[in-house]
Amino acid sequence: MQIFETTRIGFGPRMGAYLLDILLGGVFASGFGIFIAFLGFGAGGVLGLAIDEQVELENSLKAIGVGAGIGAVMGMIGGCIIGYFIYSIIEALTGASPAKMILGYKVANSDGSGGEISLYLKRWAVKNASSVFSMLALVTGAIILQPLGSIIGFVVFLGCFLALGEDKQALHDKVAKTAIFNKRNII
Repeated sequence: MQIFETTRIGFGPRMGAYLLDILLGGVFASGFGIFIAFLGFGAGGVLGLAIDEQVELENSLKAIGVGAGIGAVMGMIGGCIIGYFIYSIIEALTGASPAKMILGYKVANSDGSGGEISLYLKRWAVKNASSVFSMLALVTGAIILQPLGSIIGFVVFLGCFLALGEDKQALHDKVAKTAIFNKRNII
């Protein structure tokens, strides 16, 4: 057994960090979504006006309203998706999500030695494989990637419960050869 296993962060504290990340990520993504929704509201209103500039005022105002509403909804949806992506990529670049930073946890090599960005990116890609496959399906048009991503996402979800074991590593940690430690215990 490795000397640093006793300092690894197990399932309970990781679940707490995850729940805190959901809360913080929701606030961040919602704020970002509202900002983008305002931009969409304005752009949709202008587009509605441009499309309907030849008709009478009453119909023009309806077109502006419809365009603004559609722009706001699309902006909110897109903004939330982009906001959650930005929030999640923080861990891929730093080795700690905002909640892990608050709690003093960080991703490191499984032996307790410090990690680097390539390690964090590999772990992030495995942990978020479902989202990665969904984005690839969207970008490439290869629709087979979407159900494949869903299956992988389900396996990764179930693999999170491996952190209940003695090694305190989820499936994505085992694949990436990482573990979560208190920052002060990383060598």
